[in-house]
Amino acid sequence: MSRPAAERVVVVGAGAAGLLAAVLLARAGRRVLVVDRDPAAADPPAAPAEPRAGVPQARHSHAFLARFRGLLAARAPDLLDALLAAGAREIRLTETAPPQIRAGLAAARADGAGPVPRWASGDPAELVVLGARRALVDAVLRAAALAEPGVTLRAGLGVPAVVTAPGGAAGPAGAGQVPWVRGVRLDDGSTVEADLVVDAGGRRSPMRELLAAAGAPPPPELAVPCGITYYSRFYARAGDRALATALNRGHTVGASFDRYSCLVFPADNDTFSVTFGVLPEDAELRVLRHDAAFDAAVRSIDPVARWLEDGPAGPVTPLGPVAAMAGLSNRFRPWVTDGRPAALGALSIGDAALITNPAHTRGTTLAALAAAWLVDAVTATDDPGERALRLDSTLRAEGLPWLRDSCEQDAARLARWRPAEPEPAPSAPPAPTSSAPAPRAADAASRERVTNGEAFLASGRDPLVWHAFTRLQNLLATPADLLADPAFVARVRAVQASGWRPDPVPGPSRDELLATAHAALAPAGGAPAVGPAR
Repeated sequence: MSRPAAERVVVVGAGAAGLLAAVLLARAGRRVLVVDRDPAAADPPAAPAEPRAGVPQARHSHAFLARFRGLLAARAPDLLDALLAAGAREIRLTETAPPQIRAGLAAARADGAGPVPRWASGDPAELVVLGARRALVDAVLRAAALAEPGVTLRAGLGVPAVVTAPGGAAGPAGAGQVPWVRGVRLDDGSTVEADLVVDAGGRRSPMRELLAAAGAPPPPELAVPCGITYYSRFYARAGDRALATALNRGHTVGASFDRYSCLVFPADNDTFSVTFGVLPEDAELRVLRHDAAFDAAVRSIDPVARWLEDGPAGPVTPLGPVAAMAGLSNRFRPWVTDGRPAALGALSIGDAALITNPAHTRGTTLAALAAAWLVDAVTATDDPGERALRLDSTLRAEGLPWLRDSCEQDAARLARWRPAEPEPAPSAPPAPTSSAPAPRAADAASRERVTNGEAFLASGRDPLVWHAFTRLQNLLATPADLLADPAFVARVRAVQASGWRPDPVPGPSRDELLATAHAALAPAGGAPAVGPAR
């Protein structure tokens, strides 16, 4: 008796989400073809690697949170080993926490200290962030995909159209008929048949437009502007694996200052990056696009400046020019509404489905989780409608809380940076449908809660609050479960009532930063030089 043919899957997009999904799907017995319009997607991977043109965000700071590391450890430990072998840095947050926090954690967990509150439970050993450039992570995933039996990669080919067949039942209940995606058409005119098409094409993915052209218009998307523009640059520290300064914001160094932020992200192989965040309308601070202005601005902020100081091992060397990223929104692109998929045989993951402000460094972790949720939906059932509903339900229950949190944090930051304006109410994502149950603690909105910012400030004083908040920041606890927990709220309020406040991180005002940046470009005795924008 012949064995049934393996299910054929086409993954559109060779970024982190698409490559991880391809590897996991192949290991689950599927035959996977990954297509990507960027010719460099097929280049022999190297570590460290130059960012691909098709992944512009790779030129900016990244961190791979504890939830990402835990996902790889559980589902693909060989990939975690490969990342570490390629030079990814493990940042153990319980070791980089302030000394008083470390001492308090040890005392709280010592024999005889009594039970730890539920909201502060969890193994501190889980709190390990991977510091790495996005290009290195993509290179390791690409090498794994190329070596994985059952995965084929074709690069330099876009997908201008999807191939559909007559409609099928829209879900387990058979509620109506919708188009059924049975493959894709490539730029070279060829057609690839597939039992499942996975959209992993990132935030610029055309798949929604292609489905609409095929008679399957998806539901409206939610988009809430982040209200921030980023400028980033990478550096190398000449063989020095030590951190230049203590980390004061989890896995980063820096702060939010007067209408701008600046953070250092330790990365792989003795590299690190620095990112400025500024208001999109602040045209004057666009001077940070220029390398000399950027470096001078970094050196004006202590303790960030110490990362650019030459050490005993040698000088700090820039690894490339400043990169800019603008026009960002928190975004959710559903493919299901009222229990009805827009199409069968097509699923969306990564930035093509859910995007949050990069400042919170959740993007790649959420993309990896979505790849795993996709595999879970695919392996749970052969029914294409049920698969769509399962993935949509998980995205709404497990992903949307982070979008809501991102919108709330953005609104609070903009209220500080635009003090003349009233704080905007965060836009709520679409209400979950019957096929997409609300998060388990959705009713917590009726109880008192603290904000993410309030919890962050209190975490500098209370060790148990630090531990719980750090788990939240690493996607190991949900905002609704923690920020509305009465006992957690009480601990945060107790710190506030004590009058304790963290020491401010010294840094120049926005106007002083601007003057420093312009002075770095000014010829001796002349006006500021204006160079070409990058």
